[in-house]
Amino acid sequence: MSALHVYTPLPPQPWGWLPTEQFWARALLTPIALLFWLPLFLLLFPLTLHFSVAWWQSALVSYLYYQIWGGLVERMARQQLAQRHRRMLVADSRMASSSPERVPAPCSRWNMGGLDDYEEFMSRSFGRYDRLVHHVVHLAFFFFIFYPPWWTKALGVLWIAALTGFVRASARRRRMRAPVEPALPPAARGDAVAHQRHLEERQVLAPESGAERMRGRAW
Repeated sequence: MSALHVYTPLPPQPWGWLPTEQFWARALLTPIALLFWLPLFLLLFPLTLHFSVAWWQSALVSYLYYQIWGGLVERMARQQLAQRHRRMLVADSRMASSSPERVPAPCSRWNMGGLDDYEEFMSRSFGRYDRLVHHVVHLAFFFFIFYPPWWTKALGVLWIAALTGFVRASARRRRMRAPVEPALPPAARGDAVAHQRHLEERQVLAPESGAERMRGRAW
């Protein structure tokens, strides 16, 4: 299978309904994103312009909109995709629709290794507080973007770029320090060790048997 076709399952949603970056990185350029963007442009933006809210209120409302509505849209989309994938598997295998046989959930065809490295870095660095730090970092980014001066927007983009580079470098160093798995399975390794010991024993016994034959000829 080509390296471009890596089947990576999506991680579960935090608390069962919060959004995940792995899902939205794939769904932003699909019709699923219309369910997310339409209420934002048709309802949220007109309300913020009508009531003339402060910049930090716009940032907080936008972040809550992504967390709540984006998570609900993702939950509905996942359920629909899982049902469609299950029907496809049933049709391909010619199983009855009432068959109790379990079928796997849909997997993504894209390799999102960068986001997986970020999730692993957060969980390894902050433990059970990783979700709290995750929300603080993202909310701070929204504040940088919505603050009126232009330099805060540039600083927010540079901050995310620096964090991404640091996470990738940390993941690369971790992979380089990881122990290399042996190519042989345990059973094959055991057979190879036994064979090597047998060869060593034969090499040790060979000179002794030659000396015994010479003594026998002398007698």
